[in-house]
Amino acid sequence: MSIRVAASVRAGPSGVSGNARISAGPVTVSGNFGMATPTPTTPQKSSYGILANHRYHVAIDGIEHAAFSEVSGLQIETETMDHIEGGVNDRVMRLPVRSKMGNLTLKRGVVAGQQLLEWYLDIVNGYLDTRNVTVIVYQAKGDVLVRFEFLQAYPVKWSGPQFAGTGDAVAVETLELAHAGFLQLSR
Repeated sequence: MSIRVAASVRAGPSGVSGNARISAGPVTVSGNFGMATPTPTTPQKSSYGILANHRYHVAIDGIEHAAFSEVSGLQIETETMDHIEGGVNDRVMRLPVRSKMGNLTLKRGVVAGQQLLEWYLDIVNGYLDTRNVTVIVYQAKGDVLVRFEFLQAYPVKWSGPQFAGTGDAVAVETLELAHAGFLQLSR
């Protein structure tokens, strides 16, 4: 079988164009092609909001002055169980068993007032004081993008600041919260 290719190409102000003819035995394919010069396009607006990790607010029931420099621990993990089905020898099925929520970690510079430490000390003394915690994420324009509602949260760990005679860093306290789950609410 012989293959013959014939092509002609022209370049002009509107781009590259031409025609081609390919023959392979009894089959012949021919056609024109063109590659226009790219024209600038305007960016398209996305219908999806992108989370900015620096525009957020944390609200805790009953605690008025709590501004946090870092929030982490937004996670859900699902345990699985291996299931070996009789007669199916080429694979093991993995089935979901239960899901667990990660602890929410809040960090902030130490300020006057010990409301977070007092909340944790209530837990240490046997008084279960659960509160709802809301994390609100804002768009660059200031509109609410998404809200996370952490239900029945309570402190399970408090870490005080580290002090160093030679340092000039901000003293930071950390509060870790267990919770019964969270809801993600749009706007």
